[in-house]
Amino acid sequence: ALHISLASNAQTTCAWVDSTTLPVCKNQRIQRHKSLKQIATRGRSSMGWFYGCKLHVLVDAQGQFIHTQLSNGHTSDIKILPKLAQGYKGKIFGDRGYISEILKDKLGAQGVELITYHRKNMRPLELSLEDELMLKQRNKIETIFSLLKQQYNLVSSRHRSISGYFAGIYASLCAYQICHENKPQFIKM
Repeated sequence: ALHISLASNAQTTCAWVDSTTLPVCKNQRIQRHKSLKQIATRGRSSMGWFYGCKLHVLVDAQGQFIHTQLSNGHTSDIKILPKLAQGYKGKIFGDRGYISEILKDKLGAQGVELITYHRKNMRPLELSLEDELMLKQRNKIETIFSLLKQQYNLVSSRHRSISGYFAGIYASLCAYQICHENKPQFIKM
């Protein structure tokens, strides 16, 4: 996995986690793509197949990044979450991509409680009213991804070097973190 980390010193007890795809070219151009072939891989998301990398973020209630991580396109969200949660204590709310008993136990040993939706074939989890409300707000992280991609040019096919690719991602993340005034906020109870 590739590592770009952007961390905040904010102390928080609730955080939200998700990942987004960063395609480096259209699928029909994969065979001809040369500039980022050392780091880009084929991966699959809920939107289908892509060729590129993934950005994983851990966000606090004010919409600020706690940690970010960049990985290859084929890297599972479950593998990256323990790295994102290093040094964090509290609850993390995630989607169904983070369902894993082994991961829950590993994070529990670090002082982190992972709360996710359940799959249809699983026994429903008994969540407190507060945890259920916090989990329902998880979609606000998608708003952050939309801002990063549309307003801060997170995804681009113009990079001609790996260092230029990393610089573009880092610049987008910093611009959002520093300059964006009305960040999507999660309601804390």
